[in-house]
Formats: sequence, C-alpha cells, structure tokens
Amino acid sequence: MKKSNLFAIDIAKNVFQVAHLVGKKVKSNKAMSRKRLKALLAESEPSRVAMESCGSASYWARLAQSYGHEVTLLSPRFVKAFRVGQKTDANDALAIATALDAPSARPCMVLSEELQALQALDRIRPILEKTKRQLANQIRGLLLEFGIVIEQGESAFHRRIPEILEDVDEQLPPLLRAGIAHSYETYEELHEQKEARDVELKKYVQNNADCRRLMALEGVGHISALGLLVRLRGGDYDSGRNAAACIGLTPVQHSSGEKVRMGRIAKQQGSTLRSCLFLGARSVVCKLKHREPTTEKERWLKGLIARRGIKCAAIALANKTVRTAVAMLRNGNDYQPQPLAANAA
Repeated sequence: MKKSNLFAIDIAKNVFQVAHLVGKKVKSNKAMSRKRLKALLAESEPSRVAMESCGSASYWARLAQSYGHEVTLLSPRFVKAFRVGQKTDANDALAIATALDAPSARPCMVLSEELQALQALDRIRPILEKTKRQLANQIRGLLLEFGIVIEQGESAFHRRIPEILEDVDEQLPPLLRAGIAHSYETYEELHEQKEARDVELKKYVQNNADCRRLMALEGVGHISALGLLVRLRGGDYDSGRNAAACIGLTPVQHSSGEKVRMGRIAKQQGSTLRSCLFLGARSVVCKLKHREPTTEKERWLKGLIARRGIKCAAIALANKTVRTAVAMLRNGNDYQPQPLAANAA
C-alpha cells in the first residue's frame, strides 16, 4: 500500500469532489460522478482514503476497504477548521486531506452493514413515535375546539376516539367527523408499525449475547443495550472514559494554566442514547432513595445522591454504565456487581 498516495473525497449525493495527492503535492482536484468514483476506487492501487463522517460515509468506506484501501473518516466539525478560502467542494476536499495528518485527528467509526442496519432500525422507531404523538395532539386540539375534551394518556385516547366517532349526538360536522376518522386510522397504523419495530428490536436483543450481558447493567433496557452495542462495537475507543465523553456524559472543560474549570453537560453533544441512559439511570436513582444499598455501587450512588442530588447522580451512573459496558464488550465478561462489604452494611 502506498502511504503517500491519498484520495480525499468530499461526499455528496450525485457529484463527488476528489482530491488526489501524492505526498504533499496535489495531482488533481476534480468533481466526478458516482459511477466514476466507484471505478476510480476499483482501478487505483491500495492507497489512503479520507472522507468526512456524514451521510453514506460508511457505505463508501466499506466499498473502498473492499478494494484494499485504508479508509479514515473524520468529523465534519474537525475538518471545518482546516478549510482555507471560501466554502467550495474543492476547498473542502483539500481540507479533508490536511486534517487527516493533523496530530489531533480522531477517526470516526466505520459501521458494518449489520451495525448500520441496527442503527437505522433504532432511528425509525422514534420517528414513528414522534409522528404518532403529533397526530394524536392534533386530533385532541381539533376536538377541543368543539368542546370535546379527552383525558390525558394513550389508553384514554384509544378508548374515547371510537366512542366519539360512533356517538351521533356529538356536535361534530360530518366533514370533520370523516377527517377525524381518517386521522385516527393513520394513528392506528403508526401505532402498529411502532409495535412491530419494538418486537423486532426486542427479538434481536434477546438473541444477541452482548445485548443480554449489557442489559444486566443498572438502568439498561433493550433500547439502551442496542444503542450501546452499535456505538461501542462500531467505535474504536481506547478507554471507557473516551467513550463516555463521545456520548456526551462528561462536563465541558474550560481550563487554562493552573485553573481547571468543569462546566455543565453540553446540550449539543446530546443523543438518543444519552437520553435513554439518563432516563434509565434516573429510575434506578429514584428507587434507591427509598431502600438500603445492597452493592458497593449502590452505596457509592446513595452517597452521591445525598451530596449532589438526583440528576447529578443519574449522570454519574450513566457515565459509569458506559465505561463498564466498554470493558464488558472488550473482554467478553458478564456484569458482576460487587456485594456490599460487611463493615459498610
């Protein structure tokens, strides 16, 4: 493999910008079609290939790897700092090439087909839930305009809408009644699709040994276990601390000289996985408030609750969960919490 031969590719949908560098010299920097890019990767001798970690990046990375190329994906936010000049595809491709050799470069994960399919399935489910909730809120609001109030909760919604549509005494215009009926049918279809996706995810989690081990952790259900598997298996983390930081479970640091300042948890680093881990950890923390600890981790957690409060303790537990999950997946071990010491009971 020629280490000096580099293809920096600015990914797009139909037209791709490819900068070809030999050493530090730019041999070409031109746009090409999807078909031409595939041919270039197939015909070129094994070289280095750099791309931004954006839409379809894992697909192109796997394709380049199948031809023997060494592929590196970089964060778009990291690459942006190396762009010189105006925002053009040619300058973006050169920025990717420059960022690749930066000492602070941190490659992003290249997902396998299986992990990418699981990630896609995991992202379909919340969209179905969000669309279903928006449609239910719209139906509630339209009926409220006609003096019909539906109690809170999904079960009440399922019970009341058929009653309202069948009751001829309800003062609903016929046109609106037909519209509500159609919207409710769409709501039911979305509900069935979401239930089907949940069944698929639960079935996969139950059949996957890694997911079953991860679900033994405090506050980790099938959604969190699947998210941890995709995130930690796809990423090459050298420590659990780095994994927790990438998921967004560490405070922002703003330090200089001898002054170390630790801020809040950054909102822009939030993700669905972080939300699931936090909610699961918070349920564990709330239950622990009303009982005595039985393990060393629960004793540590109960002391943290007393010192810093519920939310801080939940974030700390989620952080520890990720770090433990990294060690479990790396070593193939089962989770075995340490029992409470006799002198600490």
